Amino acid sequence: MTDSRKNVRPEIYQFGLGNFKITNILDGYFHREDMHPFTAMNASVSEIEAIAKEHLLPYPKLEHNFVPTLIETPDSLIAFDPGFGKRAPGPTAGWYNQLLEKTGYSPDEVTHVVISHGHPDHIANLITDGAPTFKHAEIIISRTEYEFWTGNSAIPDFRGPTRQMFQEIVVPLADRCRFIEPDASIVEGLTALNAFGHSAGHMAFHAESDGNELMILSDTIAHYAVSLANLEWQFSMDDNPEMAVESRKRIVGMAASSKAPIIAFHMPFPSVGYIEQTNSNFRWVPSTYQMNI
Repeated sequence: MTDSRKNVRPEIYQFGLGNFKITNILDGYFHREDMHPFTAMNASVSEIEAIAKEHLLPYPKLEHNFVPTLIETPDSLIAFDPGFGKRAPGPTAGWYNQLLEKTGYSPDEVTHVVISHGHPDHIANLITDGAPTFKHAEIIISRTEYEFWTGNSAIPDFRGPTRQMFQEIVVPLADRCRFIEPDASIVEGLTALNAFGHSAGHMAFHAESDGNELMILSDTIAHYAVSLANLEWQFSMDDNPEMAVESRKRIVGMAASSKAPIIAFHMPFPSVGYIEQTNSNFRWVPSTYQMNI
């Protein structure tokens, strides 16, 4: 049987946004066979199967992508959530560092690493072989997020390893961290947004350059078809599902109203699209050639 990793597939996508250059990198993917309940644990099997059928998807199978973003500004190179690195749990993920070289960037050129939240696919690559992957970068993370994973607050049963990883990887880098609140400016033209719920201090981001806007939703939405079909549906990986639903409604509403391009970490690569409001809810509209002209 053919190994899908050996098939040629897009792994890097770049486009301009005003004076910014945006790069999306495919850190990898997982193939799963649990579209329900993985994508929406409070939906029925029949509801999710119907969404899959509507989108011509092979229920219950799905591909879950991991897509970090870089933004090059005139003064900075900002890496968002740089993936698993060498801690990837399998061979179909952990490609970020090798692909970064193909973009023409080097880890040593990164000036800021922005962590939307402390789950493994977002923080694991902060350390490589016992040393910081991004040697010269300031690390930016929500204060709420940092205090949650370093404290004694109750966590979902499945998040024990996440807390352990956070304390092993992020805590030793605390002296390089800038702890921020929602609405904080990261650099000129880049603002953090409150998207709490998926994790305690989970953040989304708004970028603007020369009148051009972009929103980075991080893990606010998890599946391009299911998550937007009903904003009340709860992603099984949300640490606080009820809070995540409220944030999803607010952030998705902002995204749809802005009509700006959207990047979200788990959308199908290249993970750039638009969110359009429908009569009943919302839908993901993949970008085609808009960003290229």
